[in-house]
Amino acid sequence: MKDDRGESDLTKQIDDLKQKVEGYKLLLQMQREELWKLRMATSELEKANNLLHGYKKVIEELSSQVVKK
Repeated sequence: MKDDRGESDLTKQIDDLKQKVEGYKLLLQMQREELWKLRMATSELEKANNLLHGYKKVIEELSSQVVKK
């Protein structure tokens, strides 16, 4: 069925605004999920970086002990 209401019809404007609000809600939810994924990735990266520095320190200590012997 064709919508023949004009742009100045208040009910049409309300319907359009409701659709926009729903679209913004969906967009906001998607952005929240993306932000959560980025935070989790950042956390994993930080863990891996800390582990790498720990391994590096252990290797340096073992290397210095081998050189002393």
